[in-house]
Amino acid sequence: MVDGQLRTNDVTNSDLLDAFTLIPRDIFVDAAEQSVAYADRSVTAAGGTGRQMLSPMCLGRMIQAADIKAGDHVLDIAGGAGYSAALMAALGADVTLLEEDTAQAEAAKKTLTHAHVEGVTVAVGPLASGGKKATKYDAILINGRCETVPDALLKKLSNGGRLVTISGSAVSSVVRVFTCSDGAIGEKRLMSAGGPALLAFSRVPEFVF
Repeated sequence: MVDGQLRTNDVTNSDLLDAFTLIPRDIFVDAAEQSVAYADRSVTAAGGTGRQMLSPMCLGRMIQAADIKAGDHVLDIAGGAGYSAALMAALGADVTLLEEDTAQAEAAKKTLTHAHVEGVTVAVGPLASGGKKATKYDAILINGRCETVPDALLKKLSNGGRLVTISGSAVSSVVRVFTCSDGAIGEKRLMSAGGPALLAFSRVPEFVF
């Protein structure tokens, strides 16, 4: 996975590559998809709720774009069983994994404990608002495709903070990196990418006469 999917697709951060090497992806994957845990595709996370995990290549590029440094406070939205949170914690971040389903959150706690991962707190709350706490984050990772990114999430970025997500429709979507600078939000496109849709970030239909 590291040599065939990450290195060949411009994931060059050596610490991140080490994290992918050391953290076993398969234990975070639903038992029914263990055989394809390391394939370059989305798979179902452990927990029985249907939460999807991003492909290794897409996840690697997104975490790299988040530019996570040791000591950063990171919000991991729709983190499933905790794989992305474990990778970011391995980079030295203090990670809050946010799920909206209590059963999925409990599965994440169990899996992270089994994997001996430290530095991750699991929380339950509304995904689109970034949870219930009024906390600022240095980086926010959204594990899925969003039709819209709520202002409430962008307001949770600290000065210099980065939010990374897949944005767009099922037909056309790209990874976008939003950066907060003195209260202003800048945006750049990283690459074309697909990912599992997150209903919490669906665009509200507009009434047209």
